[in-house]
Amino acid sequence: MAWQKKQDELTALEKELRNFKQTEGQQLAEVYAHHTSAYMVAAWRISGEPKMKLDEVAQKDHCDPELLERWVKFLEKKHVAYSFLKDWQAMVAEGGTEDEAKSLGDSFQQLVLSVMAEQKKIKKENDAIKIKGNVPEPLDRDARPNEFETDDQFCPGCGLELKTLPTEKAKLYLDLFVRSTDTEDEERAEPGVFVFRGYGLTRRLSPEFQNHIDSLEKQVEALEKETADEYPLVHGVADKEHPVNVAVNLRGNPHNLGDPVPRGFLEVLSPAGAKPFATGSGRMELANDIVACPLAARVIVNRIWKWHFGTGIVNTPDNFGKMGDPPSDPELLEYLAQSFAVNGMSIKKLQREIMLSSVYRLSSDDDKENSEKDPSNRLYWRFNRQRLDAEEVRDSVLFAAGDLDLKKVGGPSSDFSDDNTRRTVYCKISRFRLNNFLQVWDFPNPTFTAEQRFVTIVPLQRLYFMNSSFVYRQADELAKRVYGAGDDRERIVAAYRILFGRTPQQKEIELGLSFLHSTSNLPGETISNQPPTAWREYARVLLSSNEFEFID
Repeated sequence: MAWQKKQDELTALEKELRNFKQTEGQQLAEVYAHHTSAYMVAAWRISGEPKMKLDEVAQKDHCDPELLERWVKFLEKKHVAYSFLKDWQAMVAEGGTEDEAKSLGDSFQQLVLSVMAEQKKIKKENDAIKIKGNVPEPLDRDARPNEFETDDQFCPGCGLELKTLPTEKAKLYLDLFVRSTDTEDEERAEPGVFVFRGYGLTRRLSPEFQNHIDSLEKQVEALEKETADEYPLVHGVADKEHPVNVAVNLRGNPHNLGDPVPRGFLEVLSPAGAKPFATGSGRMELANDIVACPLAARVIVNRIWKWHFGTGIVNTPDNFGKMGDPPSDPELLEYLAQSFAVNGMSIKKLQREIMLSSVYRLSSDDDKENSEKDPSNRLYWRFNRQRLDAEEVRDSVLFAAGDLDLKKVGGPSSDFSDDNTRRTVYCKISRFRLNNFLQVWDFPNPTFTAEQRFVTIVPLQRLYFMNSSFVYRQADELAKRVYGAGDDRERIVAAYRILFGRTPQQKEIELGLSFLHSTSNLPGETISNQPPTAWREYARVLLSSNEFEFID
């Protein structure tokens, strides 16, 4: 496969570049380690008495300014993990002399060099242990769980007894040659005192090495362009040539197997005398039996009813058994299920039938007599007031602003960025870290199966409309949209019709005019044809109103 061949070339080239930079970075760190005392004395001149400026000391002592700044910060910090710098910090606090700084610097340099040599020796011994233990190469960090075939692939060498430095020396080595130990988060930790990466490393190398890195990076960039898009693939499932029945895992133990179970549908939902599946694995037969079961039709029509009305005829959509809620109207449930089956299980036809019904067209207005008889509205004598779901909130804001992109359909998922104006259904959903917007608006945890969404009313939802840059931007678009309607009164009417589908009352118009006239027209972001700031703020107030977020 040509694409895979290019991908392998790219992987090999990236590894070569990464290893070269890593090797040069380690060698540079070793060079700097041999100048520890000189940099400590230079740091003393900056923090001791009389204090000198960093640039002045760097020029006088021929020091690298960035490395010297790192040493100053490192020596001033209180190190809890080890006590090697206590004498140094005590000397600085007492206003020591340059000779004392030189003496302590020489001692600390000997310690650093001995720790570096000890770590080299341990690494060499550990490498030999790994070779003897046949430890595989680690997989990429983004490897999927099913790509790990053994424990060693998931965590190479974790099962071996490897040697390490004593705790205090190990922490010192980390601080100098790897990363700061101020945080346990390796990704966010600052690099060690001697560690330079990227341009910081390249500019400290010789011109020949810089040219070599530049050449490798250009080759990587060229290959990345050639392998940008993989051939489109569709994942599928195929039956085994000779399917087998699976044995029961007694008490869930795969090492304690019971009798093999013939492939078939649930006996309790099957007619008497039902035969086991005989065609291949039985997947198609299972799908047909599920669709043919009356319970399946009841479940789907109940869920669609719940999507429209906020509550289901059976208000436990995942439980139609004795432990679930009984149907509020069994005859209605049976009618909808039968109609659904007769119409070829067409969800579109079911939606049409529900939305053309008189019950769907009811308002949410209260009725005292009905409320006394059915306070929870289980018989649907009024429409249930419902808050928009997360996706509906975002899409409604975009639609009201006239910024919703309905032209592009399908394609890869997109991020939740302010520039993304596609429908939310096309946005990425991360199981590892759910987007903050979705969390605020009660999107269920994608790691688990969710039979329904639960609605909360929390301060973060109000803060979202107050502080979100996305809402700020769309409020600006809405203000532009109504700005050409005429004067402020006519613009308010236009905004109400767009957002709420109605004409504002006289009191609402007066409140709007009062808000617009009392809000200072402060300069906003530089946007072409930008309306006054007061109108953008007013648009944001309307977008954050309950009437916009709820369906009555």
